[in-house]
Amino acid sequence: MDRPAQEPSAASATLTAVPAFQPAAGPGTTGPGTSWRPGLAPLTAPLPHLRRPAARLLCRGLMLTLGQLVEVEHRERLAAVPEPAIFALNHRHALEALLAPTVLLYLRRGAPLHFLADWMYVEAPGLGWLLRQSEPIAVYGKPARFRLRESYRRERLRRPVLDACRERLGRGESIGIFPEGTRNRDGRRLLRGRLGLGELALTAAVPVVPVAIRYPNRETAREPNRETPRQPNRETTREPWRAPDHPPDRPPGWGRMVLSIGEPLDFAAERRQLAEAPRERRELARRVVDQVMAALAGALGNDYTALTPNRTAEATCE
Repeated sequence: MDRPAQEPSAASATLTAVPAFQPAAGPGTTGPGTSWRPGLAPLTAPLPHLRRPAARLLCRGLMLTLGQLVEVEHRERLAAVPEPAIFALNHRHALEALLAPTVLLYLRRGAPLHFLADWMYVEAPGLGWLLRQSEPIAVYGKPARFRLRESYRRERLRRPVLDACRERLGRGESIGIFPEGTRNRDGRRLLRGRLGLGELALTAAVPVVPVAIRYPNRETAREPNRETPRQPNRETTREPWRAPDHPPDRPPGWGRMVLSIGEPLDFAAERRQLAEAPRERRELARRVVDQVMAALAGALGNDYTALTPNRTAEATCE
């Protein structure tokens, strides 16, 4: 749902970045470019910015359990990211909506990071409580499954999501976005990024940090058989046979997840151009989004074409 963004206000143009902090400790932190895994460090790692005991306990618990599946590349780049910032991630698996924000929250020692999330997940029993511990920004774009909830959704839909994002950024708190707007079933190319990310980056003087998520175990397992037809006989192939309606590039339910932290992207030139030519807002927003998606694609080794259609608008900020 494309909404015209407001002109950059004085408040949004003068957001003050606080000094960068050192990411949380853990094994595999011997130097730049090395991979990082949490190990048992979450037991004692300081989380000074997480003030609620329940949030601290949940963060440690998730890092000690599901967090053991995660590996982080270029973790040292987080130390150079000012506050606030916008984190942009690709999206392929439902578990990423819970695990990726938890890992980034932990590495940033609990510094506020509000992810955009589908309102049905945010308000679901059990899972919703987990998600609400990080105070996500609920997106009410998807219609309710039950008619009784539809009026509730429409009432909260009146406030634009971008306004909620700008409010958090104005308080010095970072934002997390999955710019594809939905889970991408194609592991070979990214969907076209949604314009909401570009609008937000243009109206708030903060950097955008691309964070690429990939599943190397799945990729290496698929590589030897990429040129050979898939056979139904499990004895003749190392990779289990799947029915035709099961996408071969769909990530596994369990397996190693790698988060690759990219270099922060600054769009000061685009903001200056917007101030000189306000009518070019949409074109500039598209340029910003395409640069972020290209950075994600480069880290993943995937294709990104700016004209790739993305007709699904689930959990989007546009």
